Amino acid sequence: MNYGKLYSEFKAAVPESVGFCEEKEVENFIDDTVGIHVSFGMIVVPYILCIVDNREDTVIQKIFCFMEQMAICQDIKVQEVLDFTILEQLADEGHDKLQECKKYMGMNTLQHCEKVEEYFY
Repeated sequence: MNYGKLYSEFKAAVPESVGFCEEKEVENFIDDTVGIHVSFGMIVVPYILCIVDNREDTVIQKIFCFMEQMAICQDIKVQEVLDFTILEQLADEGHDKLQECKKYMGMNTLQHCEKVEEYFY
């Protein structure tokens, strides 16, 4: 995974997200000049929540597989996007929503999530 290309890598790994992402990019005035954390916070996390709420299992698997790859990535900046943008924002949604999301997380993502939870609960 490449930190600078992480958002485009997400869209390639989860092609079902492209329409949603394009809509949110326009809605939030997001382009290539915004940072990765902004793209993930304003586009990817809302997409994750939408897909989990709608229980789209095939897409959920792709998303959480991508997150698992982020969790084991050697680039600490990629892990920070997972921790400080994705997982913290999921935790902000409340305990019940986070528990629902945790059902889909891989072992390494869960470890990251538990560290984030220490600060929330």
